[in-house]
Order: sequence, then C-alpha cells, then structure tokens
Amino acid sequence: GYLHRTCFAQSIIHDPDILILDEPTDGLDPNQKHQVRNLIRKMGEKKAIIFSTHILEEVEAVCSRAIIIDRGKVVANGTPNDLKEKAPNAGSVTIAVSGPSQDDLVSKLKGISVAADHKILSANGTIRAHIKPTESGRDGSLTQAIMETASGNNWKLHELHTEEGRLDEYFRLITRPDTENAAK
Repeated sequence: GYLHRTCFAQSIIHDPDILILDEPTDGLDPNQKHQVRNLIRKMGEKKAIIFSTHILEEVEAVCSRAIIIDRGKVVANGTPNDLKEKAPNAGSVTIAVSGPSQDDLVSKLKGISVAADHKILSANGTIRAHIKPTESGRDGSLTQAIMETASGNNWKLHELHTEEGRLDEYFRLITRPDTENAAK
C-alpha cells in the first residue's frame, strides 16, 4: 500500500493535465481507497483522468464514463449508470405477497404488459416471485404496475425490491469467451 501511494503521489506532484492510472487503489485498505477515490474525483473536475481497472466497484465510485474493451475492441461506452441499466436483471422486481393463490398471482403477472417473465421463488403462505421487465418496463413502470395490481386485488405486499442492474452482470454478458457464446 505504501509503495502504491508513493507512486500515485509521484504521478500527481507535477499537476499534469492528463493523468493515466493503472489500478489506482490496488493494495490499499478501505480508508486509503476512500481517500484516493475522493482525490481522483476532485482532480477529475479539472483534468482528464484515465484509468484501467478490473474492479468495477472502482468504476461506479469514481468514473463519469466507462469504456469496456474486450479483445482489443470497444464493446461498451457510457456512464456507469447507462451500462448498469443494460444488465440482464436491471428493472427486475422481487415481491413477497400474501393473499392470492399461486395460480392467481401467476395469472395476474401474465396480465401485466410490461412483465416479460416471472419465476416463483417460494410459496409457503407468502409467495415470493421474481419478475423480469420487457424493454419498456425497465423504466420503473413494472414496479408501478405490480403495486397497482397488488392494490387492486387486495394483496398484502411484504416485499417489493427493484433491481437497479449491476456493472459486473453487464460486463460478463458482453465479454464472454468465444467458447461460451458458441455453446449457446
């Protein structure tokens, strides 16, 4: 950690207009990571900072733009939030309800136009289900439709959680090895 911080200090001592960093918080403890991230964010307001990292938590914490390169080609370019919204589970909703039978719940979920698919996770009195949105349902309309359906049918909602999407899911989706893609 000490060596890493010393190298970082050497790279910024001359206040360059452009700073290129490789894994800037590697080997640092959580407090040191926090300090370095804050410093990078502050410096990024006045200069271009480019860094390479495989730690996607780093990207979310510091970057205003992320470019994913796979085998030498740019496969994604956008803000971290834009990329997270493209993750397979972005906009999915997990619910726990009591009141309907499992068949009634499934029937009502099938009637929601912005619900693409669902999976019953458990059904012991309280039914837990995971519902994936259609492309148009990723904007929060799936959550709204589920709440309206529950209210209109007098279901008791014990849990309602909307997945925001994760960078690591999107990264894995677009950077799979050729052998994995060929197997599908």
